[in-house]
Amino acid sequence: MSRNADAGRVLDVSVVIPARNAANWLGECLKSVFDQNPREVIVIDGCSHDSTVQIARSYGARVISDKGRGLPAARMLGARAAHSDLVALIDADVVVPTGVLAKLIAEFKAGGFDGLQFGLVSEPDGAGYWGAALAWHHNHSRVRSWFGVSATLMRRSVLLEAGFDESFRSGEDIELRIRLEDGGYRLGVSPTTFVRHRFADTFGYARDQWLQDGAGLARTMYKHPGRAGWLVLLPLLATVRGVLLSLATAPRYLPYWAGFLVYNYGAFCSTLLRLPKQGLSLGGNAVWLAAARITPMAAGLVFWALAAVMIPPDRLGLASAVVSATMLTVQLGMLGVGPATLTLLPAQADRGGNLIPASVAAVGFSSLLTATGLVVVTYFLGSGVGTAWKDPAVSAAFFAAALLAAVAYQFDHIAVAQARADRALTRSLMQAVFQLVTLAVCLFAGYRAPAAIVISVATGALASVLLGLHQLRRTDTVPDWTRVNWRDTMKVWAPSLRQHALMLADRAPGYVLPLVVAAALSTSAAAAWYVVWMLASAIFFVPQSAGYSLQTAIAADTPDPHLSSLPALIRKALRTSLFLTAFAGVLLLGAGSLLLPLLGSGYASAWVLLPVLVPALMLTCFTQVYYGVCRSTGRLAESTVVAIAACVLAVAPAPAVAQYYGLTGVSVLWLTTQLCAALVAAGRLHRFVRGRRIAPVKHNIEGAAGSRAHGVPAP
Repeated sequence: MSRNADAGRVLDVSVVIPARNAANWLGECLKSVFDQNPREVIVIDGCSHDSTVQIARSYGARVISDKGRGLPAARMLGARAAHSDLVALIDADVVVPTGVLAKLIAEFKAGGFDGLQFGLVSEPDGAGYWGAALAWHHNHSRVRSWFGVSATLMRRSVLLEAGFDESFRSGEDIELRIRLEDGGYRLGVSPTTFVRHRFADTFGYARDQWLQDGAGLARTMYKHPGRAGWLVLLPLLATVRGVLLSLATAPRYLPYWAGFLVYNYGAFCSTLLRLPKQGLSLGGNAVWLAAARITPMAAGLVFWALAAVMIPPDRLGLASAVVSATMLTVQLGMLGVGPATLTLLPAQADRGGNLIPASVAAVGFSSLLTATGLVVVTYFLGSGVGTAWKDPAVSAAFFAAALLAAVAYQFDHIAVAQARADRALTRSLMQAVFQLVTLAVCLFAGYRAPAAIVISVATGALASVLLGLHQLRRTDTVPDWTRVNWRDTMKVWAPSLRQHALMLADRAPGYVLPLVVAAALSTSAAAAWYVVWMLASAIFFVPQSAGYSLQTAIAADTPDPHLSSLPALIRKALRTSLFLTAFAGVLLLGAGSLLLPLLGSGYASAWVLLPVLVPALMLTCFTQVYYGVCRSTGRLAESTVVAIAACVLAVAPAPAVAQYYGLTGVSVLWLTTQLCAALVAAGRLHRFVRGRRIAPVKHNIEGAAGSRAHGVPAP
């Protein structure tokens, strides 16, 4: 009961305070809470080793132990033990000013809320750096306007019905908010009623906050894959915003943001690695793969923004041409192995123990061979990217980046074929962080040559490959890397080459056009084009991911000899792709208008290209789903013809169009190409869904016995 019941009107609210080793803060918190005259105060002790329990009892609070089950379980224990219809969840690091709990209750009832958080005013618990940095972050962050549970009033019935997910150790507030919002509950944050929120003043405390945030995001995203794109970008976007604000008003906090980014994504990746191993659904696999593709592109925006600020446009344009050459080498060097893996791997009796090492060896060798050919050809052409090879550092970094990026890309295909595209996302995050950190080190050390860009790309790809090897060791598949030989490699190439023309024709224009712009216009124009094209490519990976996931689903879905579920799979893939691409396109238009001007006038003027490129990307939803169906059902000839025709239409006129109409003309050319291809694809998909059965082609590559690879049509 309220300790101050005789001092005035008792508020009909139960205050629940979870506390573990909170002796330094709990006394002031309890005093401020009891001064509000609540009906009862319940302290949930997390097996504290200090005087937390004694302090709680000295103030008259009821103490319950959570037996070490964690913060979400502690809050639920308090809610179940509460006697009031309203429950105030107050953390031990919060101080509630006199009279504000009654004010929040009045605001809660007047607004018809189911959950209402106090406004938080953060402050350091000391005069050092880390507490001040944490407080500055939270006081200047958009998080202040997001519903949380560190100081929040909720209906007890809602809390008991929705409940915290007690499998979480952190991040349970974001996960609960998602479910409450999806359930139509009314949530809010008070703009007028505030409490004090304190942060400890040590690096260890800051690091623990970052690690908890990253781990909670990973679990939330795994549970709600539809929110993956937003959740995975959350720490990155917060870092970008925080760095910009710090540069403008408080440069001393820049080191804080480096720690925030690294520890958040470190905990995010390590948590994903420990999550259950079950496969994902078609929609889930597509969403995770889209997030895995978009993440490096979003991080790439920060990457190229940093480079654009500190590297002259002509050097940056040359570096972007080399990076485009790297990606083109990857597409050429894959030789169809990646897309073929999506169909081949689900049919392997040994779960890919033989196929996986052979496929990685195949793409590694062919990417090096392709890189050599590209360097020789462009060197003798001289202009554009050919001038970059005069720098040995650029050449060496280019070969390393081409090899490692090809292997990393193949690991992505392996993850999708295993219905575990979440692993691809983890590696993409690792790649993005290492790439960005390497560039920052180079630039701030004074090394601002084009090679710094290419070295950073190679370093990020290396981190992705190393994590991919670690992921494979943790799966049921045990690839035998020691038994890879030329015979196995040739077996992989045999079925893969049949898909190479389709993949190459589909992807090559995206990597050729920056080279065309650099040669036909200037390296400065190439820099502007590459930044805009990179933003657009982030969206292109959404429809491509839907197509790849559909291909894997068709290849693995064989119980029904009539395959009556395939039209439903096609419809689902198309709906998912269109919805996500439209949503991403709207975000791109808004983000582009805000971000491009920050890079300079030359980049700001390139925003006009986005309204042309976004509709073109919407059209690729039809072509990518169509290609996925064709790859998995043996219709490579017709889809390859469509892809080659679109490729020729996009690339052949591009040099003349660029010279006469500039970057706008190249964008319109790309839109026209996608419109023509989409019309054909939509017509074929309509026929598949309405009038024809489509049967997947099954392949198997046998392991140690060494029999030939073969393809057998499904019954």
